[in-house]
Amino acid sequence: MNNIDSLKDNIEISIVNLQRLAKMSCWNIISPNLVFIVSDFNEFEEINFFEQRKSRNKVNKSKATLSLDSAIEILKNDYQDLYDVTLYIFKAGKKETVIEIQYYRKSNFEPDYFAVVKDNSPMFHSKISKPYYVRDHKKFDVNWELGGLRYFCNHFISQIKYRINTFILKV
Repeated sequence: MNNIDSLKDNIEISIVNLQRLAKMSCWNIISPNLVFIVSDFNEFEEINFFEQRKSRNKVNKSKATLSLDSAIEILKNDYQDLYDVTLYIFKAGKKETVIEIQYYRKSNFEPDYFAVVKDNSPMFHSKISKPYYVRDHKKFDVNWELGGLRYFCNHFISQIKYRINTFILKV
């Protein structure tokens, strides 16, 4: 049963899945003290991945955090227009973890596709963005998208490795 009455259950299942993903993929300690922010996918500029990440961080940093019940009330107001609901860890700390609940609206689609999906229940996903500089199955900092010293060091090292490999291939 996937309807407005099961919205909270679907979000709670997605939270558990997100916590599992973080434990498997990231070395950070994820606080069980969860707060939430809610985002419409269209809030962020879509120039390219790096610019979108900067835009997303800037917008999300300015948002007030919400309780789970408050976040769910926001989603309930737009339930009929929800196409996809994806949970991300926006920021993880030892004392608090901020989870972003990002949604995509059915009304964003072209009219032909909207007609196909207008009566569908929303899909629910949990995702963690993997940094471009991480290879294989190594664990990484869940907060990498926020920048910081560790990110810049890893970015710098990956750029040096890329340039060395490019130089070797040319020779």
